[in-house]
Amino acid sequence: MSVTVHNNVVSGPEERGIPAHLSFGQFLYDQLKNGGDNIALINAETEESVTYRQILQLSVNLAVSLQKLGLKKGDLVGLSSENRFEFAVAALAVIYCGGVLSTLNITYSPGEISHLLKITKPKFIFISPITSQNIHDCCTELSYPCKLIMFGEYDVVPDCIMYNDLIKAHVNIDDFTVVDVDGQDTVAVMCSSGTTGLPKGVMLTHINFLTLSAHMKYYFDYVQQKKNNGIVTGLSLIPWFHAYGFITTFAVMAMNIKIVFLIRFEHEQYLETIQKYKINMTTIVPPLAVFLAKHPLVLKYDLSSLVEVWCGAAPLSKDIQTAVSKRTGIDFIKQGYGLTEVTMACLVDLTSGEKVGSCGTPAPGMRVKVIDIENGKMLGPGQEGELWIKSPLRMKGYMGDQASSDALFDNEGYVRTGDIGYYDKEGYFYIVDRLKELIKYKGFQVAPAELEALLLQHKDVAEVGVVGLPDEEAGELPLAFIVAQPNAKVTEKELVEFVASKVSPAKRLRGGVIFIKEVPKNASGKILRRELRQMLKKYKSKL
Repeated sequence: MSVTVHNNVVSGPEERGIPAHLSFGQFLYDQLKNGGDNIALINAETEESVTYRQILQLSVNLAVSLQKLGLKKGDLVGLSSENRFEFAVAALAVIYCGGVLSTLNITYSPGEISHLLKITKPKFIFISPITSQNIHDCCTELSYPCKLIMFGEYDVVPDCIMYNDLIKAHVNIDDFTVVDVDGQDTVAVMCSSGTTGLPKGVMLTHINFLTLSAHMKYYFDYVQQKKNNGIVTGLSLIPWFHAYGFITTFAVMAMNIKIVFLIRFEHEQYLETIQKYKINMTTIVPPLAVFLAKHPLVLKYDLSSLVEVWCGAAPLSKDIQTAVSKRTGIDFIKQGYGLTEVTMACLVDLTSGEKVGSCGTPAPGMRVKVIDIENGKMLGPGQEGELWIKSPLRMKGYMGDQASSDALFDNEGYVRTGDIGYYDKEGYFYIVDRLKELIKYKGFQVAPAELEALLLQHKDVAEVGVVGLPDEEAGELPLAFIVAQPNAKVTEKELVEFVASKVSPAKRLRGGVIFIKEVPKNASGKILRRELRQMLKKYKSKL
């Protein structure tokens, strides 16, 4: 992918063209129509499948029913569900109507749900049986009317409209008209990851989604030309309520590629699905890469069909990246970098492994600069600082939070990422860590991700999360929460010495090691250091 470096600004290739009608709904409607009788989605658990024609028919039926219920252009509709056929149909129907879709993380606590409902004020919320009680209870506290639409056969909570009743009325697809919108209208409100506090509602526009879809097609075309190997079947495991899962899944559907999806991650089922359906392409997160690199089950399955594996949401270490390729035969795990505020993919590695550890170069039409966190100066190659990004993929803002929106942009329109990284002379970027997650030990900055990558090299470490232990003299001491491999008898002393033998003095695990059963992560695979710090407080109080 062509890239230029000029005056310490790294720029990607020329921007891709997007449809002139500037409607993501019309674009998806047209692309689904083109898909015809090709398989669109397969549920790997049930082996059920639907074609593009069926998805289009159901989503048009639902759109007309929603309009009859009073859904108008600009109305907001919530969607709280695991990955399932109805999720895709509901999302499409809302977008066709010119509505604004707000996806809700199914693992959110009642407090987080209530917080988001107060911001978004949905007119309807689609719910599945597993999310229904939480959403219903939170809706009883709302000061405005909100109707719940239930997926499935049974009304698990009272006063619901049943989704199955809304899709019954058959509508002639050719008689249906997608509601016209302006390209700058909001099409979706996606939640920020919430690793540092309550989630924010990121407003993304029709232009944002159209542009990202054009970028995805560019990446796929580039890969297929380079490898002369087509992508026929993709695997979708990342939750669709998360921006990473939602955007990639719908962009791939727009290319009429077959998508096999999973509702949850289970070791054997995941590997069996890749082998059974001969998956060519999938997106993963670092903990899944660690599983591929270390778990004994992996060697029992044939994963040779995988042509493209993209990893995002958090930094992936070189060692794990290399280990997966050596162990599985998968050519090379590509890293990408993005954030919800810039419609996800900002940097993508389209090499074949020449830049291990890099998350790639800027996407089309994107500019990236690295800023010194102490003095605000722009930095050159090899110098670590905060990444700032300028792009047509920039969000419209945070819903209901103008102050936070304004604080995120500089006067040139660059978005502050909060991530620390650097670029090399060829414009390839490397992410070091989150700015707010850096541990400060006697003035030295220690990156948790670096220590996590190092600890994962130890044969007895299955998972790890590193945080700073508050210390009066030093400020913070690096401390590791460790999940040991099954039947391993590794000790705290052994791991502390292991790290000490490989790092500079400031990076040693002076805070020690705490063994736990599971490292808390959000839906996209990011380690929730906020929760680890809460666990640390409870642990200290017991001492």
